[in-house]
Amino acid sequence: MLFSTAGLATQILVRAGSVYLLFDTGDGTLRDLLARHILPQKIGAIFITHGHADHMAGLYAILGYLRAEDYKGHFWIYYPRGTCEVEKVIAAFQCCYHSTMPYELIFHSLNDGDTVTVGEAQILAKKVFHWHSIKGRPIAPVPALGYRVTFQNEVLAITGDTAFFPGVVELIKGADVALIEATLADDAPLEQRRLLHLTYQEAKTLASFAKETIFIHTAQSHA
Repeated sequence: MLFSTAGLATQILVRAGSVYLLFDTGDGTLRDLLARHILPQKIGAIFITHGHADHMAGLYAILGYLRAEDYKGHFWIYYPRGTCEVEKVIAAFQCCYHSTMPYELIFHSLNDGDTVTVGEAQILAKKVFHWHSIKGRPIAPVPALGYRVTFQNEVLAITGDTAFFPGVVELIKGADVALIEATLADDAPLEQRRLLHLTYQEAKTLASFAKETIFIHTAQSHA
């Protein structure tokens, strides 16, 4: 867990054998990787859960670092179909540096049920339920995915941001380790609980479906 606090940033680094996978790139991801002596060049792929700034604001910095370091190779990014924030950041970077790009940037959108193989790891994308909001006021649904990572018969589930719905149980059920967002207080307004995030109690209930749980994306009062 590189960092995860609701509204600030989330970035999760997973090692599957010799492959590193990065889930979300909130602000400060580059700093957090380098502080742990993990070069971005070692990342096998980035998987974005959704386009909110606290989950992808650090993407541009990683792309810029790879260019500045003259990385030569391929770099993969996956994200939910319809995530315009990710696509716009990539387009802006390519617009500025297309003639001086030493590496090939490969990016693909994912739908519910799509599977990606990176090294020996299989990453399954699962739709979750999350809305845009301003000051806790829901506005509209956002394309959002959770992920199940399978490596050597072990499963890691990552919820991303989601309200409670039956699909999130399927995402977590049977996982060896589940990273479950636990953003809201149990007495949060009903609209926020229905459309935005899990409460701490809901996250604890979901934890019963996995062998081990780490709560992520907690509010600062839970951190």
